[in-house]
Amino acid sequence: MQTLPKALKIGLTGSIASGKSTALNVFKQRGFAIFSADECVSSMYHDPSFVNTVKQSYPQVISLESIDKSLLVKALSDPVFYEGYIHLIHDHVLRNMLAFQNDHESQTTVCEIPLLFEAGWETYFDQVWCIVINDELSFKRALERGMSASTYHFLKEKQWSIEEKSAKSHVLVHNEGTKEMFIKTLNEKIKEHLI
Repeated sequence: MQTLPKALKIGLTGSIASGKSTALNVFKQRGFAIFSADECVSSMYHDPSFVNTVKQSYPQVISLESIDKSLLVKALSDPVFYEGYIHLIHDHVLRNMLAFQNDHESQTTVCEIPLLFEAGWETYFDQVWCIVINDELSFKRALERGMSASTYHFLKEKQWSIEEKSAKSHVLVHNEGTKEMFIKTLNEKIKEHLI
């Protein structure tokens, strides 16, 4: 694969259930180095040092020496808890993302960051790619993946609208058709902007 002489740092974002994971797999198949904030967060819950940090600051979400997801969901409804906990998560993800970019500085990297703009991280990327779907389809796909309506609306309230994300992004990839159509469109965008 022939890439641009300068290795680029690509940020990948979008709405809930917009297709970020599918896009990340496409980038991986094309040979790009990829980082997933979602996977990073998932691994944190099995990291003893992170669990200990949470235990010290937020013991109310700890059960049997681990983070209890049901207790966490309840606690997140408290705005003060939410802000503090999200800051903790963002700090951890940012450290890991920057280390990943540093380890792959000679090649183009793609980092999937759902709350990229909300966290103010656009400065860490040369280009931001946004996957665009409408809210109705986002909600439908989220429910099909097993997310509850209440969780969807809770998370949606914390995110920028797709219009706001789109306005600040460099490349928009629409995903309102079939998965095959989305992958074809994404590959065309990769060819246009990165190869």
